[in-house]
Amino acid sequence: MLNQNQCVICWDSISDPVCKGCYIKQIEILLNDLNLEEGGYEIVLRKIKKQFPNESLNNIDCILCGKDNVAICRYCFSIILTNILIDLNFSEEVIENFGFNSVY
Repeated sequence: MLNQNQCVICWDSISDPVCKGCYIKQIEILLNDLNLEEGGYEIVLRKIKKQFPNESLNNIDCILCGKDNVAICRYCFSIILTNILIDLNFSEEVIENFGFNSVY
């Protein structure tokens, strides 16, 4: 069983709790700036949503919206996002522009 306020992926403590919805909103904004081909935007978002854990035993509130569905830490989210962008053949420059920790 997880201790309170742990990432469900790496089990480390979550120091900057951000919920799934707020992570998705951040990525939507960044994807809008890329002017992707039709359907590219939805593909990226669908893959992120599919990889994101739906439940958490944590009871911490998101620092951005105040909701308490924080499940993963920023580092694990950055790994998920980076791997999805690599799989979809985004350039290294575009991936770095997302501002999350790159995993190369």
